[in-house]
Amino acid sequence: MLGVVDTPRMTPADEVFRQVAEELGVVDTFRLTPVGVFYGSGPGVTSADPFFGGAGPARAGCTECGECMTGCRHNAKNTLPKNYLGLAERAGAVVHPLTTVTAVRPLESGGFEVDTERSGAWARRQRRTFTADQVVIAAGAYNTQRLLLRQRDDGNLPALSPMLGRLSRSNSEALVGAVRRSVDVDYTRGTTITSSFHADESTHVESVRYGRGSNLMGLLTTVMTDARPGVARWKVWARQLASDPLESARLLNVRRWSERSLIALVMQNVDNSLTVSSVRSRLLGWHLTTSQGEGDPNPDWIPAANDTARRLAATIGGTAAGNLGDLVSAPMTAHFMGGAVIGSTPERGVIDAFHRAFGHPGLHVVDGSSITANLGVNPSLTITALAERAMALWPNRGDDDERPPLGAGYRRVQAVAPQSPIVPPSAPAALRLPIEPVQRP
Repeated sequence: MLGVVDTPRMTPADEVFRQVAEELGVVDTFRLTPVGVFYGSGPGVTSADPFFGGAGPARAGCTECGECMTGCRHNAKNTLPKNYLGLAERAGAVVHPLTTVTAVRPLESGGFEVDTERSGAWARRQRRTFTADQVVIAAGAYNTQRLLLRQRDDGNLPALSPMLGRLSRSNSEALVGAVRRSVDVDYTRGTTITSSFHADESTHVESVRYGRGSNLMGLLTTVMTDARPGVARWKVWARQLASDPLESARLLNVRRWSERSLIALVMQNVDNSLTVSSVRSRLLGWHLTTSQGEGDPNPDWIPAANDTARRLAATIGGTAAGNLGDLVSAPMTAHFMGGAVIGSTPERGVIDAFHRAFGHPGLHVVDGSSITANLGVNPSLTITALAERAMALWPNRGDDDERPPLGAGYRRVQAVAPQSPIVPPSAPAALRLPIEPVQRP
């Protein structure tokens, strides 16, 4: 459904990342990344629906402009309106954009009431209430936790598992990079992520980019600092600034920053976690907070990340850069996950292996909040696989549910063929059953 393919060619940024991998002795782990992007017959070349046998829209080949995160303007990125949501609308579903759920309440007769309002509205909130037999929450790990914790606190979903908020994960990430002074090489070419390597057995490094003109993120960069025992990180930072004020000042220049910069997203598969909980205060009212969770302590810096950034900088003749979160020993993450994890019982998870919420039959959680561990890789394909599995096991309307009852324990069941598929069976993205195990080399 996502049309995932490997990035077809190396970019100038990839060449630098490959060179660093060679320096570290791990070039055998270097690879071009799988991406949900259509390349087709060439940049900007329009093709008839390549995935869904005519049920989807025509597409255009990727221009490798680097603008994936700020919004693909070229009809190449495989976004939800072009696949899942678009096909759902074709099947008769109604999508309500710019709509925020404010409450979910079980009905005595079964099913739920769902209160909504217009997103971001201060006035004319256009409040509405929907009813549904089944409710699927897929708001992303942060907003899913925020909604569910609020509903439990308000008494709407009192039977939610006490595990809600626990085992939240940052993917044990750090965002670092290197910045050149000149623009003789353009690092914006490519999709947002094009390559990666494993710096060591637990550390994975991805190349990241923004497109031309997307320079605002450069204001978050600052001089790179290492943590020192017994010394506040901001003091280390201040000394670094004082030791080379000219170089530090150059990092404040964000003119053509995206063209001059290499961004490294560093991820680890180590076992650390956060616990997200809700609190009330006179100043902030109801809000979320985090504390150290189960497993190892959450790192306030990743030495392998800083080493990689310095090697990138040396390779391009630039300056290694951290981010402003380093000043308070709070690494930034691009992938907040977990908090409503899969478990065998309510004491071990918020949902079961079929993504059904313990305590509230008919309520489902199908997004990154269900992930139980730091993956150490970009989680997008894992989230997609979990979601597609959950939906493939759902019965057709009116048919018997082959899944074991909620709380009865896990039992393997077969995927269910849809009664009236929108995607023709001959299409590349059609659901083909039975599902065969993936054979790894």
